[in-house]
Amino acid sequence: MRHGLFTLAFILTGLLFLGSLPAHATPYWTPVEADRHEAEMERSSAPSPAGETLLWLGEAAGQRTDYLAMFSRIAHFQSILQVSDPGDPQFGGIREGEHMLNITQTDNTSEAIWVWSRYYELTGDNQYHTNLMNAWTYEMNFPAYLEEGDSSPENGYYRMYNSGWATRAELKYRDVYADETYHAYGDSCASYIRYHTLVRPPSGAARYYNPPVLSWALGNLYYRGVRENQAAWRENAVQQAGEKVKVWVEGEPALLANEAWAMSGGATMWGLLNSYFSSHWTEMPAWVTTYKAYMDTTVTVGSFTNAWKGWYALGHRAVGEALNSPYHIGVHLRRTEELVAEDADLDGGIPARPEDTDQMDQTWVANYLAFMGCDPLLPAAASAPDAGALPPIAGVLLRGAPNPARGELRLAFDGSDREPAMLTILDCSGRAIAALAAGAIGSREIVWRGRDDRGQAVPAGRYQVVLRTPAGTASRSFLWLK
Repeated sequence: MRHGLFTLAFILTGLLFLGSLPAHATPYWTPVEADRHEAEMERSSAPSPAGETLLWLGEAAGQRTDYLAMFSRIAHFQSILQVSDPGDPQFGGIREGEHMLNITQTDNTSEAIWVWSRYYELTGDNQYHTNLMNAWTYEMNFPAYLEEGDSSPENGYYRMYNSGWATRAELKYRDVYADETYHAYGDSCASYIRYHTLVRPPSGAARYYNPPVLSWALGNLYYRGVRENQAAWRENAVQQAGEKVKVWVEGEPALLANEAWAMSGGATMWGLLNSYFSSHWTEMPAWVTTYKAYMDTTVTVGSFTNAWKGWYALGHRAVGEALNSPYHIGVHLRRTEELVAEDADLDGGIPARPEDTDQMDQTWVANYLAFMGCDPLLPAAASAPDAGALPPIAGVLLRGAPNPARGELRLAFDGSDREPAMLTILDCSGRAIAALAAGAIGSREIVWRGRDDRGQAVPAGRYQVVLRTPAGTASRSFLWLK
């Protein structure tokens, strides 16, 4: 009943404020504005050459980027661009960018909620708590599912996109702060995704940006369905992804190289791996091996070049973890490093395009870097006693097979007989569930049979094995099947 009352209040509040929404020039495009950019969407890519090389892996092993420092700068940049006047109707919202102070949007705000929550999880530093509370004030006044545009399958991309971010942000906030206040709002955003959809019109720009938007939303719906034990959300995400997004890609593989609106084909791949293939992992290796070559490793210059890089980074990371592929992990690292380099003035903001000046940094693009680039390279919670403060490196070898695994996972790693090390299994929320080895464990093989430290069988799902040593940390993601 409490959730129902909250949901009704959110909807009524959103309707009350809908008429006073400001005119947002970007990134939201009306159908007419979008069609003006249709030529920019007409991008395709041939498969990558056979015989992939390890892109940048040698450099990756020796790189010394401080991703936590970059993440911290991004968190600070969001606070500077937040509307701080309680008398302003946009109070608590995150402005679009340094040169776009009159534009405040819900997606920017949801992303900032995620960034600030994750910052607290990483550092134990709660300096942005007031910013978080103010951001929630804006979010309640301008719910994601009542953002600009409409809810139609043809043109409802912006509400779908916003709902994906909002459900992700609420879950992260609730995990970190153990605060149920906005639980109903997050559920409402997930329900919006479940009961709405997007289609591919026969023409127009929506034909290109609806697939990555829908895939992004469905990946988040599935994730929340797992976390909330909501079978209907999981099943709907799998069904829509399989009947729509997967079919669209199979019919036009170049969708994995399209760069449309703020999205690129990396979002399409990420969403499929985190929805349809989370339920059909036996199909995943062959399908992804066939289609991954169509996903761009470079970006065409356009309106939102840096945003597209972020999605490609995320998509390649998902493929790299799914297939244990150093090549795709290397692509993620290179795209991330390119985006980090865009913060030339070290203020935590980056522009939408490399050719833009340092006075044109945009909050949402910086948030992309935090979520898609930096976060996969950071520990689950650096403030936790067993997480340490070790930078991610590629110098420790760790192999796991098979992937997906059923019955047992065999872990082989190479380390020193004299140096202490710890081997741990983490669940999808980053919580350590099984300590497999500790001390001077050297080079050997360990078999994990799917049980936590209490001896209880773990459920099927995505897990991560993490090896920590004084020299650094290595990790691999894998799927455990029943």
